[in-house]
Amino acid sequence: MGSERSEQGAAVTPAVVLRTRAYREADLVVILLTPTLGKVDAFARAARRSHKRFPGGLPVGGRGEAVLGRGRGSLTPLDRFSPTTEHSRLGRDLEAFAYVNYLCELSDRLLGGSAADPTSFALLCDAIETALDPDARDPGTLRRFELSLLHSLGLLPALASCSVCGDPVLAGRDGVPFSTGRGGALCLAHGRGAGRVDPAVLELAEGLLATSIVGSGGEGAPRYADAEPPIRRSLRDLCSELIQAQLRSPLRSLAFFAQLPRTPPVSE
Repeated sequence: MGSERSEQGAAVTPAVVLRTRAYREADLVVILLTPTLGKVDAFARAARRSHKRFPGGLPVGGRGEAVLGRGRGSLTPLDRFSPTTEHSRLGRDLEAFAYVNYLCELSDRLLGGSAADPTSFALLCDAIETALDPDARDPGTLRRFELSLLHSLGLLPALASCSVCGDPVLAGRDGVPFSTGRGGALCLAHGRGAGRVDPAVLELAEGLLATSIVGSGGEGAPRYADAEPPIRRSLRDLCSELIQAQLRSPLRSLAFFAQLPRTPPVSE
């Protein structure tokens, strides 16, 4: 992924564009994610006019090398942004656009501060790479990223052991007791009154985590493509519940999936 270096007083770092906002006639406020500087609120002067300093523009999901100057205010000057990957597909492929916008908004909303987070950066870069490949992306791309990001941030509830006592969870007649507010999966003794989740949903979630692009192992884990549609939909709903528990408002990018000309990829 590369790392930060100095260049005549400026910091040069790999970065992903999470969000942009127009300012005045030609400037942009740009939110970047970097591996060593965390999230950076940057100011790109004349970004909408300068093709030399910003070749290819600053699309959401764009990956490249950012040159960050020294600023005195709350915004760091973004002197240049040179793309390191081809992202023209974002303007031609509506499904890729929807995927990437969702991945970036979720990252923007869950990640905060300037602490180094190379794991989250790598997760996002790999997810974007998959989302741009029409032969590789499927809703499992989103589920894997959601679960992996929550896990890397310490926000993922227990899936295989009781969140109260740590004992292995067993499925009752109606499934595995599960409560987001109580830390996730529960044993039968501590799960009285909790909702129930099909154990196959939790197994699929664990399988996606095990086969995370930046993870390891996962041999023999359930594959997303092999799961029955009801299980995939249940996992989608579970991930949505886990994410919404961390947010104050819904993700706006989800609405774009409804505008796609075919079945929305997040429907499962």
